[in-house]
Amino acid sequence: MTFLAVCLAALALALAVPVPRVLSQAKFRARSPWAAMLLWQAIALAGGLSMVGAPIVYGLGPFGESVPGAALHVLRLSAAADFAALTELDVHAGHIFALCLGVLLGCHLLATLLLTYVRVLGQRRRHRDVVRLLSTPVQGDQAATLGRHLNLSPELLHAHVLEHDAPLAYCLPGRTNSGSVTVLSRGLLDQLSEGELAAVVAHEQTHLQQRHHFLTMAFEAWYRALPWLPTTRHGRAAVTELTEMLADDGALRAHRREDLVRALALSSSGLEHRDVRREATVDETFTGDPAVQEQSELITTARLRRLLVPPEPLGRAALGGIVGIVAALILVPTAALLLGP
Repeated sequence: MTFLAVCLAALALALAVPVPRVLSQAKFRARSPWAAMLLWQAIALAGGLSMVGAPIVYGLGPFGESVPGAALHVLRLSAAADFAALTELDVHAGHIFALCLGVLLGCHLLATLLLTYVRVLGQRRRHRDVVRLLSTPVQGDQAATLGRHLNLSPELLHAHVLEHDAPLAYCLPGRTNSGSVTVLSRGLLDQLSEGELAAVVAHEQTHLQQRHHFLTMAFEAWYRALPWLPTTRHGRAAVTELTEMLADDGALRAHRREDLVRALALSSSGLEHRDVRREATVDETFTGDPAVQEQSELITTARLRRLLVPPEPLGRAALGGIVGIVAALILVPTAALLLGP
């Protein structure tokens, strides 16, 4: 099992440093953002599995030829308190340290994901309560107009208007689509035409429909758990950019490109999509704090270029290759851990 541990460590190292740096600058991400998103998810899963698995596999080496069998052997010895068997199996301090390191690292990743989820749910709940207090639902002629542009009935729109002069648009995800809210400011409604406003709302609705907040939350938790690792930093930024590209594509399916570009230029939805990574405080959100509305890296060169000059989508061969890499990244480490060398 030592060879398997070395292979997993090498994979973890590759996915932690060189691969994310190259992928974060890959030009194909603008051509097929969904394929790049799949690849980033596979890198996160395979990287985490390899990082946790490598020390565990090394630590379990003396206890058996496969990871499940060795783990059962360790549990039996622990239950029987048969520590004398450790000497017979030639277990040394390095094995114990590696095993403890792997278990602690796995627990750290899972605990960080859970804490991030709880924290974000609390922030969104408080934010939603303040939205209900300080805004009014879109209704009447305005709801009918937006619903017509979005092919939605006014009852399904779930948009609220905030009486604020700054152009602002963002979405608050809920546990279900009916519990999600799109927030628009009065300044945005006054500055945009009907088509432009519908494009902005369609952009935000795509975020909600495709559940982008789960992706950003997972990568935020990954970053919070290991902020010193290049892959977590690059992954968080890349996934945020890709969700914006996917939301742009969703809006462009039913709206003119010119309307979306102008709307993003005028509204803060193009400057900053606040979800997990940039959760502002409630006071900042409603007072137009410069720290909240400052331009972020979400209007990247790649995103702006693909809006102005649409690139050719990736061909079937390239997409098939990416899907194959994704499958290999997920299945190979998993099979190695479950089936052994």
